Amino acid sequence: MSQRHVLVATYYYPPQPGSGSNRWLAMVKYLRRMGYAVTVLTAAPPGHPAGTSHGVIRTGNLNSNPAIRRVLMRADRTSKTPVAGAGSHRVAPSWAWKGLVPDPWLATWLPYAWPALRSALAQRAVDCLITSSPIESTHLLALALGRSRPAWIADFRDGWCFEPIRPRFPLAGQRALDRELERRVATKADVAVGVTVPIADDLRSRLGARVVPIANGFDPEVAVDSAPVSLSATDRCTLVHTGALLGASARDPRPLLEAIRRVAGELPGTARRLQLLVAGQSDHDERGLLDQAGLGDTVVHLGYIPRAQALGLQRAATALVLLTSDASGEATGKLYEYLAAGRPIIALAKRNEAARIITETATGVVVDPHDVNAIAAALRAARDGELERSYAPRSLEAYTYPAPAIQMAAAIETAMERRRLSGQMLNCRVTREGSAR
Repeated sequence: MSQRHVLVATYYYPPQPGSGSNRWLAMVKYLRRMGYAVTVLTAAPPGHPAGTSHGVIRTGNLNSNPAIRRVLMRADRTSKTPVAGAGSHRVAPSWAWKGLVPDPWLATWLPYAWPALRSALAQRAVDCLITSSPIESTHLLALALGRSRPAWIADFRDGWCFEPIRPRFPLAGQRALDRELERRVATKADVAVGVTVPIADDLRSRLGARVVPIANGFDPEVAVDSAPVSLSATDRCTLVHTGALLGASARDPRPLLEAIRRVAGELPGTARRLQLLVAGQSDHDERGLLDQAGLGDTVVHLGYIPRAQALGLQRAATALVLLTSDASGEATGKLYEYLAAGRPIIALAKRNEAARIITETATGVVVDPHDVNAIAAALRAARDGELERSYAPRSLEAYTYPAPAIQMAAAIETAMERRRLSGQMLNCRVTREGSAR
């Protein structure tokens, strides 16, 4: 097989922060090991220059302008210095989300990404173009190429109109346009990829997309530092939650905090002390929420810590806390870090993808995120050592690299074959029309 040249367009790529960046960092590494030549087209994050190096094209984008960023977009999360507070980080205001379809990056990044994409395609023959969301407008880059595009994979890391985390568009015309863009992307792509089974099933059943599910996973070669705080106290049951407690997916941590309050007050002289450590930044006022809960040092917010330290913190915990919403397709990148940590998981999840995966892999206990009594029972099981004694994970290979990259390689080959066959059909149609004339 001759070497395949793959171009991946994704807004989120390291050093952009967040678990969304890690999917394609790992995918690219393992696809290259399998012999694919992979180039990444992405946005230069604030504080980093545009340019090309090591197969990564970083373009400018308006979000990197400090003045525009203060008004329009999220505050910078790329600092390596831990942040003491939890919140005060801004998201794009609702008027920005509600004005542009499908998202504000249509105006802030695509004007930079489009000429960079055209230039990359002109410089080298590309066998397969992969567009990956979020952000959804990234897929429009491939759509705009029309018939001149190479084989195309549309990688849906979130639902688009399915269980959207975006604000609802106020006008019926905007909503209709959003649905039409989603339909065109899902059906025009040679292969659509859903990062969870519910997302893939929706694309297939509702839109008729040719779709395969390819989950996120954990790279076993990623660097892991020692935990940033001491967890050596034998009289303490240390629960760890990495990432935001609050978020756009409507997670509700209040039942968890109430359950902690109940369990922490039980058997004060005999039981291990219960403590929850929260590591990560948030775009919401988590600090105020925790202060209002009045739990004192039973819940400690560490603020931002680098990913390698967060992974170390996960491995040192008594148990890991996963907080999810009611969305059926929710299975964040943090889940796969938890699977690799080798510690039991307390998953506040109900009939969603995260619940299915944890049950399938026997990596923890799943409880209703709104049921304080059930959450408290899970916390007691962690405190008393029951979760650790019963921890017996299985079938983790599917969620560990290189398995997801092997699946993506198969999708690339399928997309190329479908494009080849569609090209043959187009040539036949042109020939028949010419003969008829």
